[in-house]
Amino acid sequence: MELLKAENLVKVYKTESDEVLALKGVNLSLIEGEFSLLMGASGSGKSTLLHILGTLDRPTSGRVLYRGEELFKLPEKELARFRNRKVGFVFQFHYLINELTVVENVMVPLLIRGVSEKEARKRAEEVLNSVGLEHRLSHRPFEISGGEKQRAAVARALVTEPEIVLADEPTGNLDSKTAHSVISTMKRLNRETGTTFLIATHNSELESFADNVYFIKDGVIVNQTK
Repeated sequence: MELLKAENLVKVYKTESDEVLALKGVNLSLIEGEFSLLMGASGSGKSTLLHILGTLDRPTSGRVLYRGEELFKLPEKELARFRNRKVGFVFQFHYLINELTVVENVMVPLLIRGVSEKEARKRAEEVLNSVGLEHRLSHRPFEISGGEKQRAAVARALVTEPEIVLADEPTGNLDSKTAHSVISTMKRLNRETGTTFLIATHNSELESFADNVYFIKDGVIVNQTK
């Protein structure tokens, strides 16, 4: 079943003296439960596309449909609710809060939703166990490795039980062995939970994990493989 669809997405960034055309009519269709990659060089439009698909940014023109509903026709309050309940985000930089423990970091999205602290902690511990961080619950981010930070970020994205996870270069700061471990964890969770994943990357070594690979160049999807 089609979960998320982009139709003719155009994004123009305006500066005082120029315009930058970041997306030039992108069309993309994500199937529920798939583990997909969005591949392209730096500056190809990967991050811009992910931000628009996750409604963190708006397109200049074009549509994004989620289960057939046009997202950018929704009021901002409904878009915020969509992001909190349907989408998990993982970024190249983990954005963990150093003052909080690992388990407290993962609890944050649930607390924002209004879940009780007791229930949030229980669910955070469960998802941290699933990514192999049960021994790091009380550690702070500066006390764990880069790979563990990214797995914690994956846990934070999954704790709300989203329907889709959008990951922007989640292995960009990791060595190849650690990157392989993090992506393997995400792939396993995809199989176990049925959560849809779209991962933006320039790392061709990750293609073997994907059900579907989209290639983007100069703001246009130029190829798709399965």
